[in-house]
Amino acid sequence: MTEKVEAPRALTEEVKTAIRDAYAKLQANTPGFSTRRSQSQMIGVVSRALASGGVGVVEAPTGVGKSLGYLTAGVPIALASKKKLVISTGTVALQSQLVERDIPNFLKATGLQATVALAKGRTRYLCTRNAAEAQGEGAQESMFGDEMLLYERPLAPIEMDVAGKLMRAFTEGRWNGDLDNAPEAVTPGLRPRITTPASGCAGRRCAYSTQCPVLRARNEVREAQIVVTNHALLLSALSIGESDNGQPLIAAPADMLLVLDEGHHIGNVAIDQGAASLPLDDMARRTGRLQIIIAGAYRAVDKDKIGNLLPNEAIDAAARVAKLLKAFADGIAQVWTPAPDEREPLWRAANGRLPEAWRQPIEELADETRTLLNWATAAAAQVAKGKPEDAGHERLQRSLGMALEMIQQQYDLWAGWRREDKEGQPPMARWITLTRDGEHVLHCSPVSAAMVLRKLLWDEVDSVVMTSATLTGGGDFQALAIDNGIPEEAEMVSLASPFDLPNQAQLVVPPFPVTPDDRERHPKEVAKYLAAELDWDKGSIVLFTSRWKMEKVAELMPATQRRKVLVQGEGAKQKMIDEHLRRTAAGEGSVLFGLNSFGEGLDLPGEACTTVVITQVPFAVPTDPQTSTLSEWFESRGLNSFNLIAIPHALRTLTQFAGRLIRSSTDTGRVVILDSRLLTRRYGRRIIDALPPFRRVIG
Repeated sequence: MTEKVEAPRALTEEVKTAIRDAYAKLQANTPGFSTRRSQSQMIGVVSRALASGGVGVVEAPTGVGKSLGYLTAGVPIALASKKKLVISTGTVALQSQLVERDIPNFLKATGLQATVALAKGRTRYLCTRNAAEAQGEGAQESMFGDEMLLYERPLAPIEMDVAGKLMRAFTEGRWNGDLDNAPEAVTPGLRPRITTPASGCAGRRCAYSTQCPVLRARNEVREAQIVVTNHALLLSALSIGESDNGQPLIAAPADMLLVLDEGHHIGNVAIDQGAASLPLDDMARRTGRLQIIIAGAYRAVDKDKIGNLLPNEAIDAAARVAKLLKAFADGIAQVWTPAPDEREPLWRAANGRLPEAWRQPIEELADETRTLLNWATAAAAQVAKGKPEDAGHERLQRSLGMALEMIQQQYDLWAGWRREDKEGQPPMARWITLTRDGEHVLHCSPVSAAMVLRKLLWDEVDSVVMTSATLTGGGDFQALAIDNGIPEEAEMVSLASPFDLPNQAQLVVPPFPVTPDDRERHPKEVAKYLAAELDWDKGSIVLFTSRWKMEKVAELMPATQRRKVLVQGEGAKQKMIDEHLRRTAAGEGSVLFGLNSFGEGLDLPGEACTTVVITQVPFAVPTDPQTSTLSEWFESRGLNSFNLIAIPHALRTLTQFAGRLIRSSTDTGRVVILDSRLLTRRYGRRIIDALPPFRRVIG
């Protein structure tokens, strides 16, 4: 990618007037709209960033009205500059809320005219070619044989039936092909058979292109003035650059006014973007089966060489990689043999440095896999030039696409394992896990998002606004800026809550008798406290950091109260929430037991949530490979990793958890933290002081 070129821009009077007009109409045409100083401040920060090609970071607590804040500034600026407003979120729930409610309501209230589209990944949509084949249409015998498909099993009759029903729903216009809203349940085994990866898609050359849900959705995205997407697809699109006939998936970075809503997620998504994993045994098996596809590719293109390899050379390359993968699995045992009683076996390279004895086989695997990757890339490109109406070619192209992605996955891992870590920068985390079936899975991952985000976002995209209810923890942006590589010139603002938090809520930290690390006693004391202290006639939520402890506490609850408890995992999440809302609305009382996903984004207004209990401070897991590697690096430089990693993470998560309580100006209640370490450890006061300004009831 080319480095962003700064163009001198400013917030013109014309644009200021357009933003003021939009805000005035929003006030006039939105029932119950109340002017909030924090929202006005947010509009100012967003306006300055998006209009000037800058970066704005806004911590906006619940009640500020983030989406209306950035839409009020972002839409007029996008329309005036003819750039695309891209709103990226961390959760599917917020994407749906923006597309179905917030943006349409904003446009209606302000009278602004703008087209809107939702950008999702390719595998979120039905592939009509594959679905037709899965139900039997066009599945005439291929000259390459069914074995060429890299699947472990054929489709079951019931799965073929579902594929047929989905195809009919789409062709009859009853469904748009979005699998998130599929009219039939799609099993994990069926999904990859009725979708297509980018490398296996023929695009407009496909015989089914005129009725392709992906192409329709992509066209809508390219034409739209406002695009809503998710962080993973955004970073993937920025990483790929041009695709789909040489056009960017969402927009060229220089034409993108980007809002990162739920921005506290972007760092983890960026780390995942740079991560790789490789299940050794599975990859060895699948690579060993490539010879059928290789032979089919040469027959299809009718050439002596593909990627400078003769047929026997390509087959030999695949065989060598499969053999080397098996040998590496055997070699791991010489360095690591997990204890038989280890529940989640894991080996991690200290400081990211792998054993010297592995250097040579890693180099050999990287080189051989690169040879195979070059061949697969060339083969996929040449086969794609074949006749689109030829069913055999389409089947081969899909299989080559799957093979290409599989080989790319392998190469990414070996490239990460062979790479020299740069002096003065954190090393890659490199580790191995063992599945329940005894298969080794190799992993590598960046430990910091800073480099990834500098490369893809800060140095490339025209302008960026990052916002969330929890970016800091006490208003200190230092940890966020370091973790995400945010430019020094960024404007960073932590807004005040519009609610009267000291009078609406309490923060309670009781002198709990045991600490969370007492595995046996802590669940018992938590159960005892809940039984005695919760208002069982109202709504509460109890948040845990481990599934085991959550289930143990539920098991220890008295029978009469256990009947009022809904435990995450015992049913579908939304059904549990709906049941909780039904109970509390009827005055029956209900308690939700949940993990992290219940601690964020859950809206339980009024009597549905009068108490939030946090069973322990959610520190980052110290044994997590990325955290451990980064901690080692900090400590080697004389820095305190606990202060730099654990406490900022805990503060952001605790603030998210506490945010479940006060959702409106009339809500009241208490947040209770059952972790006595806040009273006895030096960091306790720092955490308590940084939490929202509820009235303190400490000790």
